[in-house]
Amino acid sequence: MWTGTCIPNGMPDRRPVHRHLCSELVSLSCTGKGGQPLSLSGNLEEIGEWSAVVLTESPLPRRTRVRVTCETHQLKGLVRSCTREESLGFFVEVRLDPGSRWSEQWFTPRHLLALCRDLQPKVLHAGAA
Repeated sequence: MWTGTCIPNGMPDRRPVHRHLCSELVSLSCTGKGGQPLSLSGNLEEIGEWSAVVLTESPLPRRTRVRVTCETHQLKGLVRSCTREESLGFFVEVRLDPGSRWSEQWFTPRHLLALCRDLQPKVLHAGAA
């Protein structure tokens, strides 16, 4: 089961990573084997200031330079990982280039859910309101 990449594992000294679950149709463009242009359709599943996760039907190798396009907006970066999830496809994590950092003011996917605003656990007790 895919769990996202919101909470850093075993790195308590790192700054919180602000991620957003989302759903937006995008295309991934890159140069394939033999230098041929390659374009894949996908769904933007998760986005943050420095990374994006796109669900596709085909895998992309690590360190592939890609362009994620949605309507008139483009993000550029390198494939950091590609994980196959049975019956869903491939989750391609893209590390965004410094000149391609994402913010809600620049582009907001139609379906967006903010996560990780506060990584401190909140405990709710029964009977407390």
